[in-house]
Amino acid sequence: MTPEACQISGGRGLFMEVNDTSTGLIWMTTSTVTLPDYRNLAIEPPLTKTGVGYAAMDRAAFLSSPGSNQGEILHREIGGWDWINVAKPMEIIPPENEGGPLRISVQKAHVIGFEANRSVSILRLPHGDYVELVGKSTDDVKLTLPRGGALEKIDLRNPWVVTLPSPTDAYFWLGKTMRSFQGPVTLP
Repeated sequence: MTPEACQISGGRGLFMEVNDTSTGLIWMTTSTVTLPDYRNLAIEPPLTKTGVGYAAMDRAAFLSSPGSNQGEILHREIGGWDWINVAKPMEIIPPENEGGPLRISVQKAHVIGFEANRSVSILRLPHGDYVELVGKSTDDVKLTLPRGGALEKIDLRNPWVVTLPSPTDAYFWLGKTMRSFQGPVTLP
């Protein structure tokens, strides 16, 4: 454990995650990887590969690991990489329509930042707004949205820092590429 928040380097880079099925904890690399790194990652039970995806934000930090004291971050080495415990899924709700996203309630202490003068994708739902966290917007037109959902872009004139709620509702599209929107958040 490290008695401080963990800032993630690599901006909008590619990161990988694994699940420790014995604890339910999700672990993420602290530095960027490549697709071959993910494919070649050798792990053994109780670990399973969760996925690899591009960070949509420009900056990110985790204030603590789920269930830890404020500021305590769990670290471990897996396959030669430094990993931190970033999340603990609490409830997984299947897609409400075919091709739609999983909805996962996740315990985490996550702060993200977007630079000024860029566009950010938002998933608008009847019960709140969700900011893009994983994946690129290039294929968003192909996403099957939850009922009542709409995608829009907001243009930032100033930097935007978001402290995600805990638990966070995470909408995940899994497949050839991963896409996720999380929140709800208050738009700038």
